[in-house]
Parts: sequence; C-alpha cells; structure tokens
Amino acid sequence: MDKLGVSIIGCGSIAQLSHFSSIDELPETELIATCDRDEKRAEEMAKKWKARGKWYKDYREMLEKEKMDIVIIATPQAYHHEQAIAAAEKGIHLFVEKPMTCTNKEAWEIVEAAEKAKVKLMIGCNQRFWSQHQIGKELIEKGVIGDIKMGRSSLHESWKLFPERLSFTDFRRRADEGASAALLEVAVHRIDLIRWLMGSEVKRVVGIAKRIASPKEYTLLDDAMWMIMEFENGSISAVSSDRFSPAVSNITEIYGTEGTMFLSSEATNPFQSVPIAIYSDKDYNWDELPDVMRKWFYPQTFWPDDFLAKPVPKRWISISPPREWSYSKMLKYFVECIQKDKEPELTSGRDGAKVIEIICAVFKSMETNSWVDLPLKEEVVPPQYKPYYKNRK
Repeated sequence: MDKLGVSIIGCGSIAQLSHFSSIDELPETELIATCDRDEKRAEEMAKKWKARGKWYKDYREMLEKEKMDIVIIATPQAYHHEQAIAAAEKGIHLFVEKPMTCTNKEAWEIVEAAEKAKVKLMIGCNQRFWSQHQIGKELIEKGVIGDIKMGRSSLHESWKLFPERLSFTDFRRRADEGASAALLEVAVHRIDLIRWLMGSEVKRVVGIAKRIASPKEYTLLDDAMWMIMEFENGSISAVSSDRFSPAVSNITEIYGTEGTMFLSSEATNPFQSVPIAIYSDKDYNWDELPDVMRKWFYPQTFWPDDFLAKPVPKRWISISPPREWSYSKMLKYFVECIQKDKEPELTSGRDGAKVIEIICAVFKSMETNSWVDLPLKEEVVPPQYKPYYKNRK
C-alpha cells in the first residue's frame, strides 16, 4: 500500500521530540510539508526530516498547495479549532495534539466538522499508548482487581523542564495562546487516562485551578490544580497537577473490590521503581493467572512451591514492560485506522471533547463554588483566556 503523506502544523518542542521521528520511523508514512509561524524553523525541520514538499508560514497556503492524507496539528491550543476545521474541510484526516481546544464548544465543533467531512479524527492523548497503561487496562477488564471503585492520577512537573523554558514567548505561560497551564496543559493527560481506566463516563466534577507558586511576572496562568470526579457508575476519582515541582512525579492508583494497581509512565523515582504493580485478592491457580502476571510472578523462596500452591499465594506482582515510545505507537495506530477505514476509538475526537468538557467543568466549579454536572449546557471559557477569546471571535 502506498505511504500516507503527513504534514505538520507547528514545529515546536512536541513536534521535534515526538512527531517528526515517528513519521520517519514508520514505513507507512512520509513527511510532506511543515508549517510554523517561525518560517525559519519550518524550513529547518523540513530539511532535517527530508520533507517531500515545501515549508510554510501560513497553514492555509500549505493546505491549499500540498497533497497530504494526514495533518498533525501541534500548535498552541488556541489555534487548534480554526486549523482543524480548515483541514477537515479539505478532506484531510486530523491528528490534533492535546489539549484538543480551549473551550468545550470549540471541541465539539471540531468533532462535528470531522464527521461532516467524513475524515478520521484522533487526539494526541499519548498516555493510553504506554505499554503499562495498556496492560493495566487489559487486567482491569479481565476483573483482576474486581469492580473498580476509586482512582487517582497525578502529574507534576516544572515549567523549567520544557525546551522553551528560557523563552518568555513560550505559549504555556501566555493566556492568549495557552489559556490555562496546570489544568488544561498538564492535567489533561491524567483526566483522559483516569477516565479511560475507570471505564465509565463522568457524571459531575468539582475542583480548583489557581496560581500559587509562580512569580507574577512569569505567568498569570494556573500553576496548580486538584479535582474530584464522580462517575455514572458511582465510582470516584481525583486528579492533581502542578507547574512548579522541580522533579517530575506521577502515579496512577486504581482501587478495586478485589485488588489494587499502581502505574507510572513519565518518570521513575525511589517510590515508583516499576511501571506497574498489581495486588489481586482473587484465588488464582497458576494456569489461571493472566499471561503477563504469570510471566512476572517471582517466587519468594528458592524452591518454586508458589507455582504448585492452590491458590497461588497473594502478593504484589511488579511488571516492567519494554519502554516503547508512545507517540510512535499512537501514529501507527492512527495510520492503521485510516488504512482499514475504522474509527480511532482508542483516542477518538469524542473522547478528546469529553475531556475538555471535564476541564471546563472545573472552571465552572470555581465560578459557582459547587459541583458541576456533565454534559455542560453552555460554553465555558478559561477565566484568563476570556478577553483574548472574545477578541478572536
């Protein structure tokens, strides 16, 4: 089958770290063109990664002049809406980086535009493509830890860890392009992950996002957040993030009626020494254990009496799968969906829009000082973004 042509709008850090190399790595794809408001950077990336076409400063010109199958939108989130809709109207499949948009209304408008144009739409929620998360999801669905009742996921990392850390033009600090930081830019990963692992739609939300540590001259955006979600099946979860912790920390905890699961993806530390650890209270015989758990089950004595015991002794099982790059897996999955003409259900546009709804519900919760029911009945705009959004409209 002929290669699928991929172009990129936005040649910043996430494109350089993840997307260009993923396109180059996959035999099914080739880079067609690049676009960035910094034309010199677009040219540099086009030449470095051997784009077949040209480089552009104006994405509209690129969409008009170049023939492509997929466009990766990796610009600041304030521009995702207009760029995604313009590409959909050209019949181009959409890979939109997270966060999908800055408001819930914009997110659903992208979904509608993609469905109307009959193009595939996938959101760059790479957390679902880490091997440990996929293993965890599989074991949850097999009932290894029983009925899921509680969960928590966190991701804490400083502004200073980003390649643009020395640039005061970094969109992550700017309300006009970033809209929100700890909540919209960081917590979005963990909201999507916990919603997926819990396996139920979110019913209502309460939370807070505010600036508590960053100097005022550095940013006016939120640098810390906490939120609680209640799901339609009655389970509950919490998510936290910040933008000032100098060391990256992350953990996802899933608590079921018959076991517990801990997962880690972004980084390791002394308290997170393995990517996934599982404790199950189920009575398994050796041949009944799921394959991945049996593979990583080590006896505590030299003689493997544990293998003969019925049931297998209950203990924590630690799993360390190979570190596969989630972005390459994500693009490969999207390409397969296009080739086989199936919807990218693992990270669909509707999933992305629902996550933006949850995020916007946190902002609404701050306005009303109360729980907020989902789905939202009106458009919610991040508070620091409101004056810029009004002018854009």
